[in-house]
Amino acid sequence: MKRARAETALRESEERQAFLLRLNDAMRPLPNAGAIAATACRLLAERLDGSRVQYSVVEGGPGEEVGHALGEHVRRGVGMPPRYPFAAFGEGVVSVMRAGRTLVIRDVDTDARIAPSERGAYRSVDCLSAITVSPVKSGRIAAALTVQHDKPRNWTDGEIITVEAVAERTWAAVERVRAEAALRESEDQLRAFGEASSDVLWIRDAKTLEWVYLSPAFESIYGLSREEALSGDTWRNWLDLVEPEDREHARAEIGRARAGERVTFEYRVRRPVDGQVRALRNTDFPIRDAEGQVARIGGVGHDATRERAVQRALEYSERRLRTLVEGIPQLVWRAVDHGHWTWASPQWTEFTGQPEVESHGWGWLEPLHPDDQDAARAAWEHSKATGLFDAEYRVREEATGEFRWFHTRATPVRDQHEAIVEWLGTSTDVQDLREMQERQGVLVAELQHRTKNLMAVVRGVMVRTRQQSENLASFVATLDDRLRALARVQGLLSRLKDNGRVTFDELIRTELSAVGAIDAEGRGERVTLDGRKGIRLPSSPLQTFALAIHELATNAVKYGALGQPDGHLTVRWRLRHEGEEPRLHVTWIETGVAMPDPDAAPQGGGFGRELIERALPYQLGAETTYVLAPDGVRCTIVLPVSSTMERDDA
Repeated sequence: MKRARAETALRESEERQAFLLRLNDAMRPLPNAGAIAATACRLLAERLDGSRVQYSVVEGGPGEEVGHALGEHVRRGVGMPPRYPFAAFGEGVVSVMRAGRTLVIRDVDTDARIAPSERGAYRSVDCLSAITVSPVKSGRIAAALTVQHDKPRNWTDGEIITVEAVAERTWAAVERVRAEAALRESEDQLRAFGEASSDVLWIRDAKTLEWVYLSPAFESIYGLSREEALSGDTWRNWLDLVEPEDREHARAEIGRARAGERVTFEYRVRRPVDGQVRALRNTDFPIRDAEGQVARIGGVGHDATRERAVQRALEYSERRLRTLVEGIPQLVWRAVDHGHWTWASPQWTEFTGQPEVESHGWGWLEPLHPDDQDAARAAWEHSKATGLFDAEYRVREEATGEFRWFHTRATPVRDQHEAIVEWLGTSTDVQDLREMQERQGVLVAELQHRTKNLMAVVRGVMVRTRQQSENLASFVATLDDRLRALARVQGLLSRLKDNGRVTFDELIRTELSAVGAIDAEGRGERVTLDGRKGIRLPSSPLQTFALAIHELATNAVKYGALGQPDGHLTVRWRLRHEGEEPRLHVTWIETGVAMPDPDAAPQGGGFGRELIERALPYQLGAETTYVLAPDGVRCTIVLPVSSTMERDDA
């Protein structure tokens, strides 16, 4: 009996092995997973006389499994749905499959794992007994091979082993053709990508560094056909194209990729076809085999020649712009969001002493005068409506600690949609300009005042000259002489800068030179000048004072010390402080003059004496005396001068 059972078991094993070999032979040439699954189902159904055999792939995790029929063979009854949820066949059955154990159902109606309410699902497809083998991968059911029978069946161990063996082989064959299909698809995609890419794509053998793939873009970039590049020692051929200065660097970077790193590097190649030098940027990366070893090296080579040229041009342009920005006297800056600075030029840092990074945001307000900070913010608010920033405010100079006025303007930089990207601005020092404008205002006011006074003086001179002239010829001559005196003092005033003043020594020398009493050096045989230089006279009534000096000099020439052989003129002046106001003391002394008889008619018209005794006290607040001494005129004039003058010692 034992011998018979052993012989039966041996015979079944041999038949099973023969069947599995036939199955392998039948599946090996099949091109796709569906054909493999259908063939396995057909042969197994014939082998076990099953009513239906189905191979399904399973999607979804535990509790959500759904079977998709990949292949099926029906000998009797109806087929399974092409898509079905596992939950319909009962949790007790599915839990066995999730555990990776073979599910054997000999009678649906008596199997305790199937609830009465679940048996209808089996009967709907004429399944009363079944064997199901479910490979479990990564913790979930990956596939299911089911042999079903339309009657209860006491499956033998040999039948169960056969179904398990077929499931294993079918899974392996299906996965193999799927992997091959995926590889072909990947290779096709890589080839299509390589054909279309303007970058060079390549694959190297990690051991030999020989190319095994090279995309068409190689020819246009390197100037060498792929056939030539892939012939002979391809590694050496490639290195020979690399510029000598870059070869060691390129070799080292590919060595890093060979060791398992992803690298990006740049180098230059010289094209054999025309000698042009091209700059390339490579990204090389390791490709590992199933054991995790680097088997190949993939690479992408990008022609960066134009980019490098553009980059160099941009860098050159930026250097020129930076040189220009840093060379101009203005303070230059950039801002966003209507007032938030993002950069300040070195001029700003040098002038304010504020570190560049601290000027960012609203930090640039810190060096501004406190009274001007709100106005600066308000100007930025105004720029939102006008699209232009224009303001004047004071900025503290670090070197002096003083605040100087700056005129600041900024214009927006806009993108293609006219949206403001940033603001570029300059701040120009206008302190000197403002001071000059202020001085100009003062000078204009002074000019208007002087002109008014001059016209009054001219009118007065004309009236008095007319009154004292005997005839028209005398009037013209005397008026011309006096107008010349006024012209001389105006000449002195016109040479002054800003708020300067005519000095007394200039005035006296000018008038005495005009009548020929002294030379250009201030020397005269009958003239003594005694006084310090630089005593500044008030400008407003200067014409009257100058006209009085002119009349003294003219009378001295006509009737006094400068017109008689023995006469001598001494002009002495001193600066003295009387109370809080400095005053100029002028003494005019004529000696050696043969004076007329006291009862004789007065000489001259008396205009000079009238100026001295009446006009100067009235217009200048002067104190004056005018005496006809026995040997000549004695005259004193005391008038206020600039408060900044220092007192004379004498």
